[in-house]
Amino acid sequence: MKMLLSIIKNNKNVLSKINLLIIFIILICDISVVNSAVFKSPNKDDASYWRTYAENYLKKVLTRTQTSKNVAKNVIIFLGDGMGMATITAARIYKGQQRELSGEEESLEFDEFPHIGLAKTYNTNKQVPDSAGTATALFTGVKTIYRGIGVDATVTETNVNQTQLSSIIDWAQSVGKRTGLVTTTRVTHATPASLYAHSFHRDWECNALVPEHLNKTTKDIARQLVENLPGTRMNVVLGGGRDCFGASIPSQLVQESKFGGKFEKTCIRTDGLNLTQAWLNSFPNKSIEYVTNTAQLLNVDIDEIDHLLGLFSDNHMSYNKIRDRSQQGEPSLAEMVEIAIKILNNKNSSGFVLMVEGGRIDQAHHQNHAHLALEETLEFDKAVKIAKELTYSDETLIIVTADHSHSLTLNGYPTRGNDILGFANKDDTFPYETLTYANGPGFNYHRDNVSSDARYGTWLKVEELGAKRNEITYQHLATFPLGDETHGGEDVPVYSNGPGSELLAGVFEQNYVAYAVSYAACIGPVESLNDNCRTVIKSSSAKFTYSSVFIIVLSILLVNFY
Repeated sequence: MKMLLSIIKNNKNVLSKINLLIIFIILICDISVVNSAVFKSPNKDDASYWRTYAENYLKKVLTRTQTSKNVAKNVIIFLGDGMGMATITAARIYKGQQRELSGEEESLEFDEFPHIGLAKTYNTNKQVPDSAGTATALFTGVKTIYRGIGVDATVTETNVNQTQLSSIIDWAQSVGKRTGLVTTTRVTHATPASLYAHSFHRDWECNALVPEHLNKTTKDIARQLVENLPGTRMNVVLGGGRDCFGASIPSQLVQESKFGGKFEKTCIRTDGLNLTQAWLNSFPNKSIEYVTNTAQLLNVDIDEIDHLLGLFSDNHMSYNKIRDRSQQGEPSLAEMVEIAIKILNNKNSSGFVLMVEGGRIDQAHHQNHAHLALEETLEFDKAVKIAKELTYSDETLIIVTADHSHSLTLNGYPTRGNDILGFANKDDTFPYETLTYANGPGFNYHRDNVSSDARYGTWLKVEELGAKRNEITYQHLATFPLGDETHGGEDVPVYSNGPGSELLAGVFEQNYVAYAVSYAACIGPVESLNDNCRTVIKSSSAKFTYSSVFIIVLSILLVNFY
């Protein structure tokens, strides 16, 4: 293209109009080719590539790291959806300021973990990712496309069965461990769905959103949880999303009228199925319960129950700041985590794998509700604290990470201890907020088209918003107008504690996390690399043999006695 421009410049007086036209056409075609160029990865980006990468990276880490002799009997992965570094730092300050401290010196529960790494979050076809592709990477060990659930990057609408990936839930169940998930979103939402479902598109949470031409060949995500492995064997599933299961309780709708954005839209079944009833019928001769409020959850017999399904809202669960705290309302994330761990670790347990998602951190950011995002992060922090208290660090690997970041910035030069939700320079001529967004609905929220102040034009004066800034629906300023704010693309931290945590240090691709879990817990594709797994298997077999002999001898004695 540069050569053509040079020809035109140097010969414009001698070239005929026809020649110039020809060159112009070539030039336009050249530009079109550049603009429509298809991205080509230097790698195949298929499942085989990502599995090979993760295994090779693990082997490299093992050569330079002194690993724990303990095997992780239990694994808990805490995923703060959208909880990037700006969110973590701001939440830490916010936590301290809730205790009337300056805040900067405060610590979150996972700040105390001994190991930290950085995960690269991009999808195979996106520089800045979504939760479906990132959760699939975290839980299956294979990176995939934007919006893909539990499938590899070669997936299409019609080849889902050929691209299905097994997850840490499959791996755990295959060796007899108990499994569960806890989330503040719908349990069919992208992050939790990546544990058990396989779908070309994350939005296909119930039958109503599956394209009509695929209705006969594609099972929606809610049905996959109830009807397919590994969902049918999960011991604990807690979160929102009754609409997707055909089990709505409209009288309990709380927040849909308060908050906007496409991420608040639900999926209501149109096929007449009540999948909660189908779930109850799928576990004959098992202790099983379905609960819909806090009282029912807290009254579950944690020592005896085998399977618990709790759906506490028709849509996503309410933000912790405004949830109904009565016994008939919605439990907190910390309460759900406490019950889940006690059930998964009860007398019938031989170890467990649990995923906990603070899902509404992400959704608050999407609407530029910085204050709500920080509140959700602190509730997430409380859940981590509960998990630390209920488990032993020498047998439980706890990982705290995010799937991706957001466009939130923590900026300006506010003084030490300044309100993190306040102004970055409140004493200056032009005040602005410490927490702002690169894009989102906060742009138009701060505009006033009838303003005649030349200095601000159509912008509201942020320092004069007063009590409005304390309202639950207040949106922080964004610099570009979008209906929903976007994710951020930077690396996210991975904090870890317990057996195998030393493997999660350095900078690595996000899918490696699943392989670190596989090695540490002796489940899944790389358990054979861990010599300690052989010891565990051998001792487990011996235990079974000795107990069997004891039972046989006791039976013979009892028969002879009588």
